[in-house]
Amino acid sequence: MSHFSVDLSGQVAIVTGAGGGLGCVFAEALAKAGANVVAADFNGAAAEATAVRLNTQSAAVRSFKADVTSADDTAALAKFAQDTFGRVDVLANTAAFMEPVLQPLLTYPIELWRRTLEVNLTGPLNCIRAVAPLMTARGYGRIVNISSGGAYSSAHAYGVSKLGLQGLTSYLASELGPAGVTINAIAPGALNTAQGDKARSPQFMEALRAVTPLKPLGEPQDLVGALLFLVSGAASWVTGEIIRVDGGWIKSVL
Repeated sequence: MSHFSVDLSGQVAIVTGAGGGLGCVFAEALAKAGANVVAADFNGAAAEATAVRLNTQSAAVRSFKADVTSADDTAALAKFAQDTFGRVDVLANTAAFMEPVLQPLLTYPIELWRRTLEVNLTGPLNCIRAVAPLMTARGYGRIVNISSGGAYSSAHAYGVSKLGLQGLTSYLASELGPAGVTINAIAPGALNTAQGDKARSPQFMEALRAVTPLKPLGEPQDLVGALLFLVSGAASWVTGEIIRVDGGWIKSVL
């Protein structure tokens, strides 16, 4: 499937969770648009594999091992991007944790609750706090968070963390906007990824098909158009927004 053309030549993007899944797809899309990319992941070998593969494209891609739950790691990530490429224009917060423990929150393992919030909510905040000074100093920046359709439904700790991320997106838009930095989020429906597949039962898929006007499972590539729009000049007056990309599934919830 083709997407509209965006020219990001000369820009620099950081993508977290770039060792696989959606993050890898986003890193590739940004590199193809001409941006130099820092592919970050807590799995350093996976991040390096992404960088090696994408360096066959015209843009430069470098890898960096970072745990987004560590403020020290995210600060080092931002410094690496600045030292390597001289600037940071785009941050795509794609790293996520989803443990398929389907039980009521009243009995949900507290250690999984903490890990979910640390990766999915504190992690993006750490990354934003690390790059914000670099962006605001130049008066320009584009931040894209990845929420989830789970924020609108009973998706346990994962849904709570993603709803919190939407609140964070909305709040930080007011803080960062005056400095020329936009922040938005994409809320995808169920995606065909290895992480997501572990959480989906046949019964869930049957129910999903019944309430989704388009295909029930999206591909990571289906989110690329929204990403490129949000980091392009076409979205210069868009901030604090949540763009749902879910095949129409949300119509059955809201």
